[in-house]
Order: sequence, then structure tokens, then C-alpha cells
Amino acid sequence: MKKHLMSVIAVGCAISILMSGCGVKTDNEAATDNKTSSASASTENTAAKKDPYTDDIKIGFICNDIGASIGAAWSDGMKNELAAFPNVQFQGFDGEASADTEVSIMDNLINQGYDAIILQCTDSAALASSVEKAEAAGIPVVTLNLDADTTHSSLVTAVDYEGGRAVAEAMAEKMGGKGNVVIISATPGATKGENMTRGFKDAMKNYPNIQILDDQSGEWLTEKAYTVMNDFLTKYSDIDGVFCHNDAMAEGAAEAAKAVGRLDGLQIWGLDGESKMMEYIEEGLCTGTVYTNAQEQGATCARMAMFHIGQGVIKNNSTPVVKMAPVIVTSDNVSTITDDMRW
Repeated sequence: MKKHLMSVIAVGCAISILMSGCGVKTDNEAATDNKTSSASASTENTAAKKDPYTDDIKIGFICNDIGASIGAAWSDGMKNELAAFPNVQFQGFDGEASADTEVSIMDNLINQGYDAIILQCTDSAALASSVEKAEAAGIPVVTLNLDADTTHSSLVTAVDYEGGRAVAEAMAEKMGGKGNVVIISATPGATKGENMTRGFKDAMKNYPNIQILDDQSGEWLTEKAYTVMNDFLTKYSDIDGVFCHNDAMAEGAAEAAKAVGRLDGLQIWGLDGESKMMEYIEEGLCTGTVYTNAQEQGATCARMAMFHIGQGVIKNNSTPVVKMAPVIVTSDNVSTITDDMRW
């Protein structure tokens, strides 16, 4: 599935790009199959528009785990953005890390006539038909980080391929270009996780003296990552670096290494930028992460939903993508992520 890729500095710029149907290339060499020309997007409206400023609007947010820190931050960002619109009713729903649960919620929101759905897909393939069903009913779907395997209104995501590359480069530099690393990856089939691994491995090709020993799924979970890291530490006597697809798994890996006295000199990287990870970096338990302002990402999803409501569902040949600006955070600059920026 092709994507219409955009690097966005400001959301206003993002919306103008969506309206004009033209994208901005990134330096992501592996994303060639994710880029389309502006001519590839159709502008056929398949549903009546609503006035997002005056009409009664209902927007639903389905999160993989709405109780997690990042889920709460996204939800807060959406609520804060939509608070300026008294005509908008917003409701968050917990997907309980279950594709079946998310499919059921999607059916309910479609039947209730919601005007837009913001969705974090637990399983990209399993949610594809639900996304198609919503858009066929005139309900635009904005996916958040975890995408759907079908073309839809838009995707708002933190960097994935680029984040993997950035971690690999930073890790390799700190390792002096040699050593052994392992990957604790996302749930199998998650496009975002696959992109992060591809970016990480592509960058590591520049360092022939660094060997990737293993790659196992931690399913995004701290507890699962703890178990996976324990297995790695039992299996391999010499691990210099660990790349985890999110901060929660990096925290689990750090605790596992600490428990057996193998934390010293071990690089552990995550990707998200949650508050707890900032504390782990400050305490020397983890090395670094790729920070994304999650509240702003949630607000961006809300803006995109409102934009799509005003435009009506538009049939595109590709899914427009808004990528949030990333910041590499280590002990050198963690103090710049101030309390008001943490989530």
C-alpha cells in the first residue's frame, strides 16, 4: 500500500499540503515505495461535508491501551484541541490491546454515526476492513502511529524508519563502531515496528563490525520485554546494545539487565519519549530515546479529523501521512525536555 508522505513542521502546513494534494520528499531512502506523485490522488468526495464550527460533531478515539502514559497524553492533546469547539463531542475508547475489541468498537461507532474516528490499530491487517467500512459510510478515519493496511483519510505518526536509523547511528557512535546488539521489537505485523527495524538495520550496514545477534518481539509491553531481555542475557554473554521499539520495552530491558548485574556499559535505547524514560536516562538506566511530543501529536490528530469532517471523505489513491518532528534525547540533553514537555 502506497503512502503520500509529508514531513511537517507546522500543522497548518500539513493541512495546506493535504488540501493541495502534494507532498514533500524526505531523505528516507527506503520509503520509495511509500511515495506517490501529487497526480496520484483523486479529489472525489464520497460523503456530504459538515461545518466543523457549527454542526454537531462526534469524534471517537480508539487507543490500543488508553491507560498507558502515551495513550493518556494523546487523549489529553485531543481534548485540549477540541475544547475550543462547543459543538464537538469527544469520546475515548480502550482497545484493550485487542484487534477483536477494536473491531467491535469500530462497528459501534459506525452504527452510532460518528463523524470521524481516530484509530490506533492494534493489528494493521485485522482493522483494515473496519476502516474501509467507516470510510464507505462517510466517516473519515485518522490512524495514529499504528496504521491500517488500507488507504484512508490520513495517518499521523511519529518517525519509524527514520527513528530506527537515528538510534542505530547514535548507538554505533557510542560503541565505537563495533560490538553486538539485539532488538526487542513490536508485535509481529505492526508496520511501524517493521519500519523501525528496517531503518535500524539499514544504518547498521555502515558498521560491518557491529553484529545484530537477535530480534524478538516484546509486544510493546514492559513485562514481555523483561522476559525477552532475560532470554537474551542467558543466551548471549556479550551484548553491547539493545534497541527497543518503544520506551516501555526499553524500561523492561533495563530492569532485566539491572537484576542480573549486566547494566554497566550496556546501551539501551527506546523510542517515544515518555516521562518515565526521561527518568531512566537521568538515572543512567537507559541510554536514549527518540522523543515525540505526544500531546501535540494527539492535537494534530484532532485537527486532521476536523479538517476531514469539513472536506467530507475524499477517495485517495494513497494515504496522506503527517510525521511529527523527532528529538534524539540522551543524558547530554535530557534536561531540555522540561516538565511541561513531559508526558
